[in-house]
Amino acid sequence: MKKLLPSVFSSALLLTAIPVNAASDLESPLPIASTSSTSERMLTTTDDVLPGETSSRTYTYTMLTDEEPEEAKVLSLDWSHSELLIPPSALTVEIDGEPVQSVALTRDTAEGNLQLALTREQLTKGTHEVTVRYTGILRGRMCDTGNTTGSWFTVRPSSFVSLGNEATLTLNDYPNPFTQTFNDALTIVVPNEPDAQSLEAGLLLYRQLKGDAADSDNVSIQYERQLETFDGRYVFVGEAGAFTGAVNKLIERLDTPVPSEGVLLQRASLTEGDASTDAMFILAEDAAAFEGTLDHLLIERQRQQLDGASLVLTSSPEPQERADVVPLRALGATDLFLSGNGAVSPNFFYPLPALDDQSSVALDVQFKLSDTLRANTDEQVTADFTAWVNGVPHSIPLNDLQEDAEWQQHTIEVDASTLKRATFLDVSFEANGLRTEGPCTSSDTDRWIYVSDDSRVTLPSGDGTSSQDAFMNVSSLFTTGEGVVVVVPDGDSTTILDNVANVMSSLPLTPLSGQVEVVRAQDVTEELLSNRSVIFIGDPETTPLLQDQKENWLVTRDDAVDLAQYGFVPETSEEYAWIQPSPWNEASAMIVIATADSVDPALMQTIAFPNETFSLAVKNKNGSVFTNSQSISNQNIETAGVQTNDRQSLSSAWYFAGFVTLLVAILAILLMMRRKKA
Repeated sequence: MKKLLPSVFSSALLLTAIPVNAASDLESPLPIASTSSTSERMLTTTDDVLPGETSSRTYTYTMLTDEEPEEAKVLSLDWSHSELLIPPSALTVEIDGEPVQSVALTRDTAEGNLQLALTREQLTKGTHEVTVRYTGILRGRMCDTGNTTGSWFTVRPSSFVSLGNEATLTLNDYPNPFTQTFNDALTIVVPNEPDAQSLEAGLLLYRQLKGDAADSDNVSIQYERQLETFDGRYVFVGEAGAFTGAVNKLIERLDTPVPSEGVLLQRASLTEGDASTDAMFILAEDAAAFEGTLDHLLIERQRQQLDGASLVLTSSPEPQERADVVPLRALGATDLFLSGNGAVSPNFFYPLPALDDQSSVALDVQFKLSDTLRANTDEQVTADFTAWVNGVPHSIPLNDLQEDAEWQQHTIEVDASTLKRATFLDVSFEANGLRTEGPCTSSDTDRWIYVSDDSRVTLPSGDGTSSQDAFMNVSSLFTTGEGVVVVVPDGDSTTILDNVANVMSSLPLTPLSGQVEVVRAQDVTEELLSNRSVIFIGDPETTPLLQDQKENWLVTRDDAVDLAQYGFVPETSEEYAWIQPSPWNEASAMIVIATADSVDPALMQTIAFPNETFSLAVKNKNGSVFTNSQSISNQNIETAGVQTNDRQSLSSAWYFAGFVTLLVAILAILLMMRRKKA
């Protein structure tokens, strides 16, 4: 039985590793179709628009080693901008906070390119920042504000930083450069017939790296037999003895033997003549060694401690209980400085537990602000300070401040309806009115709001609950109880692998090895599901244990699958998924993703991030996804109606009883009065 690791975001930091020395170059048994390169890093994947009179954007690039300046190592910035701009409109590029070059913007420069040669300081090992600053003055402007829709500057996705081809083969840089998938694909390779634990390890790494990748579409998982050439970068994961083809030949050429206990991590360069590509081996003699140990590659803080070309890992990160009070920095935030040039913060996320109507989330914001905002005079523009929580604005008043306190505090109570179906808490901040603008003036240097990363979120006390009746928060299944058993079809076809990978990559959080257990359909038992939620993938008719419960399926009627009872057209339905209390443990959930072919990402998106309450989703042949949300709403209305009728009936009965009692009392009084007269 697997032991649950309750938090994917935290762990104790004891890392047991045995450093070993190994060769970094391995002769490839397969042709290398293209040499992987760390050279070109895109700044943005889409058009990045800088609006208004002044705006800025900051991008980053990472050097894996110190490099010398060369002609090919440049920053290339492609842009377009409004044709209404006139002098002194300008573009300024800064690298690591130092202005490098400014370019005047006019109608003639509406589309352009700037190439800057990188210096030795800008090519040192580590992460560097590129800041693009834009100032736009509009034609015809006479001392009015420049913040109109006609003022804009766009950084094109063709912009890039060229860094050279050298790469250090060390684990310290993991997951870089594997996640630089704009130009080089990343492939995770498992044995042709992996056991369940090797498959689980490959799927967990695939899910993690796909989420980290610059372009997730360039990340795939394959069997060893699918390799014909090496094209891009590769991660080989599984039991060493289960590889029998090209990967097995590479393993035989490793100077470091696969340990009898623990997991070997090794970076290597596969070479064929002048061509080469990056690879990483994650191997065990016994796949059971991946349990827990693999988490060092799934937790960010653990990955930062890896070093050397090779390591033998024998430890597991210590679990840490999930806290109900979470500081803002746990969401990935640092202290936030909001000003006229940067009035909107990034969005920060944190996984939510399962919530009900009585649940509440509180956001305690600690902030301080400039003296000019404290002295709220009539001549000043009043600033608005807003916290956005899952898309809903919450105003933070600035006119009721503690005068003698440097730090101000405001608590926001978030309504449960805002978060009920949410998988993640989504927090950001925005300040308007920080820019001081009047006729012929523009200054924002003296108006700012500073938000402390000690601001905190208070979550409902964990009661170990999750949703069993509707798709509301799938992630809660992994962080409550003993986690989730994922039952995959028997066999090793590429379709099965792709389907299971699609399901894993659609999970709304990154599970650790203790929170998920992959089991073949032929091996799943009632005991295995007695205290855990379960996800079945594939045709439910082919899983014996599930087939035994067919009469209890949500989608069956008269012992046959009947989607028509929920208003769906069976003839046009291709795939469907449902959730219900587990037949083996009603406190846990059973999810069935039923398909005889492929799992559509649209279906997974619907159940992983629901925007309505439903228990059944059907993917139509035309690609649309429909749910039974209306049926559930009608059931709730009918239930409410029955309860109302019951209350009305009960009230009527009491009224009748009261009336009879009153009538009897009146008759008794009249009878007594008649006797007295007699």
